[in-house]
Amino acid sequence: MATMTTVLTEMVDNGTSRTYRRSNHTVGEPRLVIQKVKFPATSTATAEDSLRLVAGVLDANDVALATKSNFEVTFRRPANMLSADVTAELAVFRDLVNSDEFTAMVTSQGWLKP
Repeated sequence: MATMTTVLTEMVDNGTSRTYRRSNHTVGEPRLVIQKVKFPATSTATAEDSLRLVAGVLDANDVALATKSNFEVTFRRPANMLSADVTAELAVFRDLVNSDEFTAMVTSQGWLKP
């Protein structure tokens, strides 16, 4: 398994949510990673994990835009889902995200081209 290369520094921990700043974070151009977990109350409930990247962005004149970019992934699953099935779904997700098709989809708002 690959080691994470993005450097994160924890800023806030609310028990079920943590906010980290990335190494190039500034007040004018925030670079945050927000992790949330939802613990199931019973073995038949739904577990949930999410990661959200928030980034301040500039326009062509280097002026900060009011709206920030948000990139979020959420994984919901039955609490009693088998670990092997989680791993299998994660493998498919990694394959999609690591593909040129995904990059084209995100940069051009196009559809995946299998």
